[in-house]
Amino acid sequence: MDKHRLTLGALIVALAAFMLGCTAHAHPSKTETTLANVAKDLVIPVEAEHKKNPVPDTQAVVEQGRLVFVQSCAVCHGGDGRGGTELGRNMYPPAMDMTSPHVQHWSDAELLWIIQNGVRLTGMPSWQSSLSEADGWKLARFIHNLPRLNAATAASAGPKQTPPTSELVKADSIKYGKTLYKQEGCFMCHQLNGEGGAVGPDLTVEGSRGRTNEWLIGHFKDPSDYVHGSVMPAFSNLTNEQLQALTTFLQNQKGDRR
Repeated sequence: MDKHRLTLGALIVALAAFMLGCTAHAHPSKTETTLANVAKDLVIPVEAEHKKNPVPDTQAVVEQGRLVFVQSCAVCHGGDGRGGTELGRNMYPPAMDMTSPHVQHWSDAELLWIIQNGVRLTGMPSWQSSLSEADGWKLARFIHNLPRLNAATAASAGPKQTPPTSELVKADSIKYGKTLYKQEGCFMCHQLNGEGGAVGPDLTVEGSRGRTNEWLIGHFKDPSDYVHGSVMPAFSNLTNEQLQALTTFLQNQKGDRR
């Protein structure tokens, strides 16, 4: 038995010892989280370290990787990769911050291995049957670009800039809002064009109700403060940009009620 397997065995014993006294509804200790994250390092086979990413590190590839991330990863890791979603925060251990040094030190090949195979006891599933290897490589490119992309977004978010109003930007906002509508599970309670749940009001003609953007954003932040007796949860995990995109998407819904 090689040194790698012995180390992994020791880690599993340590994890088991900690989990005997752990409940999934309690926030994990720093030690538990560290052990779970170190487990990801140890399960990656040595051969994965020597593979090279066949897709180029270009803006086009990074954007393709971002679309894969939004569709498959953002529900746990958040649109910015920091793991701030309701689901991600309440996982055991919490979903990893993709911009953290721990994640960023992995090579593209190591990230691909984790994406394809998942890691037991950490909440990270295997995506091998859902994502192609090509998409996995693009996803790795995007993850390694996240710190730069987040820094660029923060630098351009100052109040001195006038919000863009072009039709192209509006179309992008509507598209992002539609993704958030699905990602945050809005369809489970609301109807939209004949599809979805019936717990909340039909949103097919939301854009024709005459509600302002400010009202909708305030309602997302604290539903019961705007609608007495509302059972809708507060979307405190969404950024102002995300709330605006979701609002733009809903204000664009002006179809005929069915």
